[in-house]
Amino acid sequence: MRSSRVASLGGVWVLLLFLTACRPVLQVSLVEGARQLPAPRFQVEDPEHEDRPRYNTVQVLDRAGEMYWQLRAEPFGDLASVASLTYGEAPQGFTVLDGPRALQPGGRYALYVVGKNRGTLHFDVDAEGHVTQVEP
Repeated sequence: MRSSRVASLGGVWVLLLFLTACRPVLQVSLVEGARQLPAPRFQVEDPEHEDRPRYNTVQVLDRAGEMYWQLRAEPFGDLASVASLTYGEAPQGFTVLDGPRALQPGGRYALYVVGKNRGTLHFDVDAEGHVTQVEP
């Protein structure tokens, strides 16, 4: 009796882990034609919401973990999130908490958008200031 109850609870736990692991993440990409310093542009897509993505925090960090730009929705929530954002320009409804610091040629960075779901884009800046997506 006890072992079947433990097995049943274990099955529920595995199902819960599977369902939470399958949640779609926000998809972040560079906007074609806007991949240049000083202000590259990013596209954010949310598979669960076609009208606009849902997030409340934006962060850009370098490879050492230094914060270059951080935004938070005010009031806190996902009502102000937008599908496209430009580095250094806070969308309406967001408060700048840190930065923006100038992105540097030769630098590697990661853009994080966080809410109920989350998404990340890793990118490099070459010597000419061109921005390209890279693997983490």
